Amino acid sequence: MVALPLHTRRYHARQYDQAHLLAVALARHLGRHAPARWLTRTRETRRQVGLNEAERADNLAGAFTAARQVAGQEVLLVDDVFTTGATARAAGVALLDAGASRVEVLTLARAFTHV
Repeated sequence: MVALPLHTRRYHARQYDQAHLLAVALARHLGRHAPARWLTRTRETRRQVGLNEAERADNLAGAFTAARQVAGQEVLLVDDVFTTGATARAAGVALLDAGASRVEVLTLARAFTHV
C-alpha cells in the first residue's frame, strides 16, 4: 500500500498529508503494515482546480519518482479524491516504470467536474 504523496512544500504548509492518513487508517483496519514510502512527489505542481484533463496531465508529467523497492510488487495506491485520474495516472506510471507488477487505485471520494 502506497499513499499518493504531497510535495514537501505543500506538506509543510498543511502539516498533514490526507492520503497518507487515509492509507495508515486503512492499513490498521486491514491489519497490515503502515503504507510504504515508495513514491515521492519530486516536482512541485500547480493546484489542479480549474485545469482541464490535458492541462492536468501536463502539470503532473514527471512529478513522481518511485523507489526501486517497488519492483515486482503489487501496489495499492491510496488517495483522497479522484477527479480526472491525472494524478493517479502519473503516479501509477512512475510505479510501473520502477517495476511494479500491478497498480490499483483506491480513493475516498470521486469528484465530478465539467473538465
